[in-house]
Amino acid sequence: MTGSSSRAQWLTDALVSPPGDEVSSTDLARLRAELGRDLQALSADLPVGERLQVDAFKVLVAHRHPDRCMANDDTFLPSPRLCRRALGVAAVNRCVRGLAPGPAVAVADVLAGGLEDVSDEAPPGVRAPWWAQWYAELPPGGRAVVVAEAVTWATQLLTALDWPRLPRLPLIGGRDDWWQCPGGAPLSLKGRAEVRALVQRRPGLLVVGSGRCQPDWRTELGFPGLVAALVRDAQSAPCRVVGVWPQSGQVRILPLDISMLRATATAVVAAVATWVDGRIEAQRSAVSEDRGALARSGRAVDA
Repeated sequence: MTGSSSRAQWLTDALVSPPGDEVSSTDLARLRAELGRDLQALSADLPVGERLQVDAFKVLVAHRHPDRCMANDDTFLPSPRLCRRALGVAAVNRCVRGLAPGPAVAVADVLAGGLEDVSDEAPPGVRAPWWAQWYAELPPGGRAVVVAEAVTWATQLLTALDWPRLPRLPLIGGRDDWWQCPGGAPLSLKGRAEVRALVQRRPGLLVVGSGRCQPDWRTELGFPGLVAALVRDAQSAPCRVVGVWPQSGQVRILPLDISMLRATATAVVAAVATWVDGRIEAQRSAVSEDRGALARSGRAVDA
């Protein structure tokens, strides 16, 4: 790893600076219960058989483009842009742990490991990364695009922090935080952070954004912090979320006290309401189209 910039040193210090106001167990329990009740009430109106999994992207779509919430197609199609994070965090992990000299070599190692996992020579029981089979079937040109996207993303994350400055090795990537709405409601929240660095007992989260920082950045950063707090006790809830937007060079720091958690919860409830309304409207439109098709078919038979 090469020497870090003063900006990376400053950002690292901001990520692991002493926590601010503590979140009390009573306040967090009350927030969890109130949010659960609100989301249960909303999810009860979902069309029969539907589930709603809400991540930061869906929250932002509901706020910025509510008309898009009628879409009911959650089909995931791999692409270089969509898999660059998975490859990038694995590559940065290798670099920080001294297993690779830089992002290009690290990405190549990660991709080679994925190809090995989906090959006929893979040991029984090996679980390949979700992107491996898709990548294995790409032509050389497609693979080159994947490599370029992943190396760029990994380089941006690797140079964002002064890693040796961290008091202990952070968690890079790792499992997403999932919070299932109580009462058997068909709704869950998924929070994701690129880096989790412990500050005493409470983690500081680093989130990498795309494009430019938008006016609703507090919701964008607050969401992964909220989900992480919901699945932990108050003493280990995140103390802050640091957001970096490498493409525009912007940085935002969001302390997570109970007021910010409540504000984020309010934004989540509003977003879920928009998505539920969209699903209901989409179902109505589908029923109307089916009835119209049946009517046209009946008229054709009569003719």
